[in-house]
Amino acid sequence: MNVKHCILITLLVCYYTANAQKIYTTEEGHIMMMTLVDDKPVKAESHKLALYLDYDSKVVNGVLDLKTLSTDIPEINATLQQREDPLMLRFTGTIPSQDFLSKRHDPINFNWLIDVTYQGKSFKSQFKATLTHIEQGVSMSCLISATGQLLVSNTGLDSLIEGIDDTIEVQFAQMVLRLE
Repeated sequence: MNVKHCILITLLVCYYTANAQKIYTTEEGHIMMMTLVDDKPVKAESHKLALYLDYDSKVVNGVLDLKTLSTDIPEINATLQQREDPLMLRFTGTIPSQDFLSKRHDPINFNWLIDVTYQGKSFKSQFKATLTHIEQGVSMSCLISATGQLLVSNTGLDSLIEGIDDTIEVQFAQMVLRLE
């Protein structure tokens, strides 16, 4: 093999290594929602939160079918499951840090403005979020955790779940890995 071939192979390997992963994806994220229904506390959880993080733009997109939520109240579970159409909740927001996956860092706390879409309605919500560096050997990883409230009137869930309170508390945490 001559020098030209070696250089060409090296360039191709470097190009594909540098461009190998631009998007982090998980479809098994954990989300928890809490509210009152008929003045009784209700907790709903799902392990089917899909998250997509674009490493370049730092935009996070999340998708959750509310039919995957599980509560300890059979009537609410049945109400969600009996819907024919998916109950897709989508959100998107930009993480205001350029280097959280490139080097070790102290926890980064920020107010995270997200755009939420549910059943054709769009609205904004603000979450308190934290990026925490996690030691994982040579690969970089961070835990993204966020908490916030959604107004039920913005979603229309009050027509689906009778007696639901005015707000829903939302919490989620997801480990994000930077694969080189």
